[in-house]
Amino acid sequence: MQDKPKENQAIPDQLMQILQEQEGGADRVLGQIEVVQHSFEEIQALARDCQEVLRGLMPPSEELASLTAKLEAIGFHADNGAYNIQGAFDLYQYQDVVRQKLERVGRSLIEVSHYVLSRLQPTEDHVPKMAPAGRDILHREPQMADMTKADADSVVAEFFAKAMKEKAAKKQEG
Repeated sequence: MQDKPKENQAIPDQLMQILQEQEGGADRVLGQIEVVQHSFEEIQALARDCQEVLRGLMPPSEELASLTAKLEAIGFHADNGAYNIQGAFDLYQYQDVVRQKLERVGRSLIEVSHYVLSRLQPTEDHVPKMAPAGRDILHREPQMADMTKADADSVVAEFFAKAMKEKAAKKQEG
């Protein structure tokens, strides 16, 4: 079994670790259920075989009838156990669906956390696109221009194009 989630470990990572641990436990449970199911099937087959042997014995007696009834009861209990094992398999399938949902949530959390972190700590290719901070303006070199006229014209044109598109869309709705 893996270690418990660390306190300083990110929540999405903790969720994924818990899911992995849970999946390993579920696989072991499934293996044990399969062994139990096989045992019930063997008990059912043996009980049927014994009943056939006893039916072929002569003469019928009270002890033979009692033994046959007990074998039928054993078969009934084995059938009931096999039925309950099927219920356990159904629960396992449901649990697997829940695990898959949790896994999707965990992956979404990881994607969201990566997005938020990338917005808070942008990479170098994002830095030039961001507005300059006050200290950047104060520390810039005097000969460096903020932007070229072509850059400013394209930004203004893009702004007005978006504004006109939104205005046209509102007119069509109204």
